[in-house]
Amino acid sequence: MEDRHSLEGGTRIKQIALITDDFSLHQSIISEIRSRNLKIATFRVGEGVPVHIGVVITTEPETGAIDFDPDHTVVAGPAERADTIVDRAIMKLRDIKDVSIIIGIDPGERTGVAVLAETAVISTYCVPMADVYRTVLRIMESMHPGHVIIRIGHGARLIRTQLVNSLIKLGAYIELVDETGTTPAKGRDVDIRAAIRIAHLKGTPIGEKFITPTSGEIRSIQDQSREKTGGELTISRALAEKVATGELILEDAILIQKGEVTSSPLQVTGLPGS
Repeated sequence: MEDRHSLEGGTRIKQIALITDDFSLHQSIISEIRSRNLKIATFRVGEGVPVHIGVVITTEPETGAIDFDPDHTVVAGPAERADTIVDRAIMKLRDIKDVSIIIGIDPGERTGVAVLAETAVISTYCVPMADVYRTVLRIMESMHPGHVIIRIGHGARLIRTQLVNSLIKLGAYIELVDETGTTPAKGRDVDIRAAIRIAHLKGTPIGEKFITPTSGEIRSIQDQSREKTGGELTISRALAEKVATGELILEDAILIQKGEVTSSPLQVTGLPGS
């Protein structure tokens, strides 16, 4: 079945099509597209592809049965996440490649993340603070941008510092943005909308931040570790302090507490700007 609404909401603009008999891929891509309030056309493998299709998402074994430009085909990897597949499709649809991207971040327990390229919003996320580092890393690895600017709102003192100190290890250029007035007073997706606004604002370049977490902030992080492990364990105060300052992310602190790793795997090299 084909949905004839394009990414931009019209009927004559090039759009993305999903062509696959892989049920799991089909379900995950449709779910991701719906979560972004986008539209996508779907076809069976072997069907003709209409001229208004600009990008096709499919799998490697199915490419031979699809008559479409390989340069505008996104071949989904077996273990690739749906969000990165859709990100790649949008980049191809808009002919965006080797460009700078701006990642706007609205810090909070639920953190809004927005990715912009050439002023266009490519993707948005709302994730727990503990997942921000891996989300940004995944964005950078999947898009291969020429340059990355990360703009972080100045609110939420502890969370902001954790994010700065963890993300700086990615080698990206980081700015601290005055987020006054960026958070909508009400409505849906306020964190995402704030992140988009933050991404559009120039900030002050910032390096590693130093902070002394309070006892209450440390206890809060220990509580988070207990919740994340279903009550299985609570990380030590020393590990919680490292999470608070951004030296560790919570998942790694939990692994260290379990004895599964001995140091933080946050060190990343070879990414844009490093």
